[in-house]
Amino acid sequence: MSPGPQRAIFLLTLLLIGMLMCRAPLLADEAPWLPVSQVMSELSQNPDFVAALYTRLGRNPKAGGILGPDEIKRLRELILGKNFEALDRFPGMTIPGMGRAVRLAAAAMNHSADKANPQPEVVERADRAAIEEELGIPAAGEPPAPDAYLRSLGFGLEAGDRIDPELAGRYADSLRLAEVLNRLSLNSPDNASRYRVVIGGQPVDTPSALMNALTEAGHDLEVRDSRYFANFGDLIYHGRDVFTPFWIDTGITVPGTDRPLLVPVSHSQHEFVVRGPVVNADLSFYFGIDGEAMFRPSVTRDQAWVMGMVAHRYRGAEALEATRLAGAIVRTYDAIKQRHPDLPFGGYYALGVCNDVNAMIELKMQGETSLFPLTLDPQFFRGSGEVSRLALRLPLDNGRDAKPEPRRILGSIPVAELSALPLPSLRKDLEEVRTAWESGTLPRTHPPVVLIWVVTAIGGFLMVLWLVRWRQGGRA
Repeated sequence: MSPGPQRAIFLLTLLLIGMLMCRAPLLADEAPWLPVSQVMSELSQNPDFVAALYTRLGRNPKAGGILGPDEIKRLRELILGKNFEALDRFPGMTIPGMGRAVRLAAAAMNHSADKANPQPEVVERADRAAIEEELGIPAAGEPPAPDAYLRSLGFGLEAGDRIDPELAGRYADSLRLAEVLNRLSLNSPDNASRYRVVIGGQPVDTPSALMNALTEAGHDLEVRDSRYFANFGDLIYHGRDVFTPFWIDTGITVPGTDRPLLVPVSHSQHEFVVRGPVVNADLSFYFGIDGEAMFRPSVTRDQAWVMGMVAHRYRGAEALEATRLAGAIVRTYDAIKQRHPDLPFGGYYALGVCNDVNAMIELKMQGETSLFPLTLDPQFFRGSGEVSRLALRLPLDNGRDAKPEPRRILGSIPVAELSALPLPSLRKDLEEVRTAWESGTLPRTHPPVVLIWVVTAIGGFLMVLWLVRWRQGGRA
């Protein structure tokens, strides 16, 4: 097969594996996006697609990843039985299970975690020489083409992101500003050899100093603490979005049932919006599956089902403080990765997921965090710096006995009010949980050990697929 059809089968194989896992709430019938069941139902009418899928599941030894013969047999039975509704119930892994899955994925990709004891927090690279240059905005350069991040997979499927025309018009400035902020973030306060940017005739050497200079020059800066559902599939079928979240077991039982509360994994980022006489840029800040905690230019349009909610907005001195702390996080993560260069996936999961760095900013700005899940390993944050201190204060969810707070689970749902959530089953479960939590009657789920390990084994395969795919795009 060509790479396109292989990719289509690869992603749909991932979706099919979800049938073997815990149940999740069903999709809304009236949703403007397509459920996976509908996509699979239509594709199954194509003999070429079915033949390609069976080849990948059976005769290709690499297609099944770590799936054994029994799992492959079960998948065949479900496909032959055309039990497509099961495809709308996606994985329900616990946070510890996700951690084991990442380690399995790392082993499968020949990575090894660094077991050395963490050293002092700050390490300065010897190749960082003193440089002073102009800001370079307005910047030259063309925006990405409308289909720059889309790939045809065959069978009417595409994967990737659409370009947002409005953001594309500011892309050159956004890219340059992100590059400058990231370089300024890496300046060590203990080293005179520093990168500086000249603005208004004056050099600045920190991200917050640059943003302050822009505001003094008549620019407006707003920092938004934003939440979304994470899109791990980025699938489009005949021009329509396909609902592909990753459902996670919160460890909470839905009141009045024996079902665990499953929610789509959230994505969070701090968005830096600059408008003014010279600089007009849109940036996002998070730690991605590419293993980088960094400022990034915003240029793509999210699929409708990821939704979006701004939890906090910062202006003035608060916006400058959020900028300063984001820069400190960039520098701290860079230093940790220098000490631990063999961390799988650039430290993703071990140093947290997208939520962890944003939770640090929220913790500093608000005194607490409302984000879930948080997965960083405290052993990598034993230094005396501000970022390490914030990391050690986070309410982590990756321990065996971790009990996520309902407040954080609810706070990570990307709608201002649950009544606005267009997923009826999920909305009902969350409302039941919230009511029981507020009344003090909320039970917990204790999944059987055998089930955890079965889900982990299958999840390891899923993580291999997702981490390979998202190393290209970074966001998760």
